[in-house]
Amino acid sequence: MQLSLNLARSPLEGVRDALLEAFGPQRPKARMDPVSQLVKSSISHRTLDATSWAAFLRLQSEFQTWEDLARAEPETVLALIADVTHAEDKARRLPLALRMVEARVGWLSLSHLRNQTVEQARHELRALPGVGQKVAASVLNFSTLAMRDLVVDSHVHRTAQRLGLVGSGDPTHSYHGLMALVPDSWTADDLFELHCLMKHGLGQMLCQHDAPRCGACPLKAQCRRVGVEGARVLEWRPRT
Repeated sequence: MQLSLNLARSPLEGVRDALLEAFGPQRPKARMDPVSQLVKSSISHRTLDATSWAAFLRLQSEFQTWEDLARAEPETVLALIADVTHAEDKARRLPLALRMVEARVGWLSLSHLRNQTVEQARHELRALPGVGQKVAASVLNFSTLAMRDLVVDSHVHRTAQRLGLVGSGDPTHSYHGLMALVPDSWTADDLFELHCLMKHGLGQMLCQHDAPRCGACPLKAQCRRVGVEGARVLEWRPRT
């Protein structure tokens, strides 16, 4: 059963406030250009951060430019990213995605996306092989594009469900549910911060998949971990 509440304040603001108090500010220290972010995010899916960063640095070291990566043989790429999850698929799709960007734009750049809406830019990115909702949002929000999009990985997805922010469904369902709760005043940096707080602070340190440390959680009072299917979903409507 869904409980719809007309709230003047988005529930995401309460979540962010509690996590900020527990873990402190999480603002981006540096942003990569969007093509570099596409490369990094494309090899990161279902892979530990340390593993994907090491693979990304090997790609940077091997190829002088990402144009060189675009023309590399899949076997060459595979040797450099062999320890990431689904490495063979990623080694095949990544060069192809870069060539598709070149063919569409005329050169290897994604800077034109900043002149589009988030929806338009997301649609263009998702047309590339290997680019799903998470990778597209990572390029738009984490890179120098700094667009208002939220990266929903498995940790954000899991914690959002347990907090009753979204109902049952996959991470794409959670993405749309969470984006509907984002206050109009929030910037790209605010969404970056929410992602980091829910992923690194809450999801990885406290609200782990199999062994959540519920007693230490600053949001335990609103947790709906037991029986996610019947979780309360907050529907926020800003004041008009």
